[in-house]
Amino acid sequence: MSLNPPLEIALIGAGNRSSTTYAPIFDFVRPWLRVVAVCDPVKEHAVALSDRLDVPAFYSLADLVKARPMEAALIVAPVDIHHGLACYLMEHGVHVHCETSMSSLLAQAREMVAVAKQHNVTLRIAENFIRYPFDRIIKKIDESGFIGPVHRLLSIHDHTGYHNNSRWIHFMGGYPEVAQAVKHTMPTVPYYESAHRFHTDESFRAYFYTFPGNRLVIDLAGNIKGLLGRMPRPGYTEIDGERGSIVRMALDQGNPERPWLADAEVRYTSDKALATKAAADEIFPIVNETKDDIWARTYVDLPMGRVEYVNPYHMTPDHNVNHAHRNYYSVAIADHLIDFAKAVRGVAKSEYIDRDALAAMEMEVAVRESALRDGVKVKMPLEGELESEEKVRAELRAKHGVDPMDIEAMIGVKVPRP
Repeated sequence: MSLNPPLEIALIGAGNRSSTTYAPIFDFVRPWLRVVAVCDPVKEHAVALSDRLDVPAFYSLADLVKARPMEAALIVAPVDIHHGLACYLMEHGVHVHCETSMSSLLAQAREMVAVAKQHNVTLRIAENFIRYPFDRIIKKIDESGFIGPVHRLLSIHDHTGYHNNSRWIHFMGGYPEVAQAVKHTMPTVPYYESAHRFHTDESFRAYFYTFPGNRLVIDLAGNIKGLLGRMPRPGYTEIDGERGSIVRMALDQGNPERPWLADAEVRYTSDKALATKAAADEIFPIVNETKDDIWARTYVDLPMGRVEYVNPYHMTPDHNVNHAHRNYYSVAIADHLIDFAKAVRGVAKSEYIDRDALAAMEMEVAVRESALRDGVKVKMPLEGELESEEKVRAELRAKHGVDPMDIEAMIGVKVPRP
């Protein structure tokens, strides 16, 4: 269902991600939202992208808000300034869709949600990972009940942090009650990740989240780029139900030139097997189907019937970035843009709301706190003074020369970008 008229948005930030990821799909999402302005303090960036999109360019947020050509804004800017930009816009009655991660501080995320409520505007965070094919189909399989109730999810070398936090919230349908973290750093031979990234060591993170109903997420990651022979993304994922599992494993392990490729399957234990070795004796492959080289649907044929997720937004290869490795990437971006536009117009409920985004941020801060305190269990929701939060706030203050909670000061900060 398109919107008539489409939601008019201003694009805040004209750097690399705006130009390479968002710009190619704005024509596709035009039935739902339309870019009417570009704003970036770096004039050459703003002019280049505004010329490409054939819209006016602004070089200050204040000037943009004063001219007010838009109903809403899409923030594609460094995380350090998400809070300041979002709060300034929302205080002026502008709906906000903000790139991940939500913010640098939990206090900032909480204020963003509070300001949205105070000014009766829609705040959404542009989370695309929950919209990838694997995440779509595991949710469907879980809802089918085929492998029994799921109590444990293990993710190795995929992606820790805000993105994965959002995935687990979405899959579990709730928020964790306890978080725990262990970090380990080991020396390595000197190596280059890229021309500008030189390493002599490697860090590993082990995050544990306990959700209501005796459900545990174990999120482990170290060198997720597959360097030094490690398993590349998407690594290994195992979702454990009471009589079976969903498993995904990276292909071309150790080859960083071919990331994101994986096979997935449902492993089921029949009644006969339960009476003997209880091995998973029935295997059902998960199939990703394409149309014109773009992801079309994902399905698995189970004894109970086909379980599938059909991509509702079929693009052409011209719209899709990362096409060689991920033919679904721009589909997920378009999905969250359209979700935002529909939410603003009140025609559909979002599947990932601002409270979910806040919970994902709280998970990130909880494991920071646990690691800082030698791996103690941290109860959630978080309360009281947090040492890790004060540490990050001090680092940001030293980095930018202003208090990161100061909205007016932070929207004037210029953060280096590509």
